[in-house]
Amino acid sequence: MKLSDFYYEAEAEKGTRMPIPLKDGTDSGEWLNVVSPEADVAVRAMRAFILAYRTAAGRLKPLRDKCEELKDFSEYNLKLEDAAGELNRQLALELVNGWSLDDEFTKENLETLLTQYKRLAEHVVVFHHEQLRQLQEK
Repeated sequence: MKLSDFYYEAEAEKGTRMPIPLKDGTDSGEWLNVVSPEADVAVRAMRAFILAYRTAAGRLKPLRDKCEELKDFSEYNLKLEDAAGELNRQLALELVNGWSLDDEFTKENLETLLTQYKRLAEHVVVFHHEQLRQLQEK
């Protein structure tokens, strides 16, 4: 074997095509390319996500304590969901490196897509998490 037989980063960066669902859940026929969880960019992005999520949850702790006293977590849940949604969008921006759309793939165009199609970032994160789960089973 050669040393290059163990170069896995390029393969991890190639990623996998994730179908883009329409709002009703049906397949649009288009796809986003999502890097493998083994790619360095994905590892760094996931670490940043975890730290940012913990920071957001920490900032909301006083509100959580207040909600616990009131036995009503509605406000806390909404604020945490908003924070998680933004973090999912940021994570998706790091994980996606291509697409099948007619428009040129750029990070700016991806950001526009994720802003216009609010749930798409969540789809990307769930897809990526499923890839990670499958890798962990091997």
